Amino acid sequence: MITYAEYNARLCDKDLQEFFQYLLMARLETPADETVKDTIAELQGLAISNKLDGKTIIELREQSKIAADLAEQGKLEDSLFQIQHILEAYPEHYSAYYTLGMVSFEQGNFSEALGCFKQAFDYNQFFVDAVLRIFDCCVCLGNVSEVDEYLSRALLLQKEDPELLETKTHLEHGTYPERLIKYLETPEEKQRRELLKVKEMLESGDSDSALEKLKALI
Repeated sequence: MITYAEYNARLCDKDLQEFFQYLLMARLETPADETVKDTIAELQGLAISNKLDGKTIIELREQSKIAADLAEQGKLEDSLFQIQHILEAYPEHYSAYYTLGMVSFEQGNFSEALGCFKQAFDYNQFFVDAVLRIFDCCVCLGNVSEVDEYLSRALLLQKEDPELLETKTHLEHGTYPERLIKYLETPEEKQRRELLKVKEMLESGDSDSALEKLKALI
């Protein structure tokens, strides 16, 4: 992973230098809200592309954070209004698509959320969280066939990223992280799991326990 010093040396544009220093200061003030990986992703996804000046990047970044905070507070309409404003200024703003995806995901619109997370990743392939959310959506939709493509593309750029490697393990073993339990444990899913237990009891010859469990379900 490239270091801060190496990145600082590569940034020649004055606006980008100021943006970089701004990120460092923000991280020092609120270290719990910012990781090195997030900062590097911001630079790689927006600044290095040279599509925006540093001042605009900072402004859009702040607006994106406001949109994310509003969504977290349950003020979805306000969040969506803020996201629309960002995308009007910069249609390829990956963070805005990510927040839009999170709003849709929390509403249970997994297909819509998946599309947003794919766009976020396509606009910034260093953005690990987009890959994690693509995996989450696919698990909730019951079809993880698309995950491998995005995971492989992300691992080409960040081979040792622990979250990507953890996602790869889940994908290979057919498991999922704890963060998804509340989305998967719907009444229908719970009933399906209980019926599977009944089936296992019957197969093991424990018909009495299977009958009791079946009565409880009915």
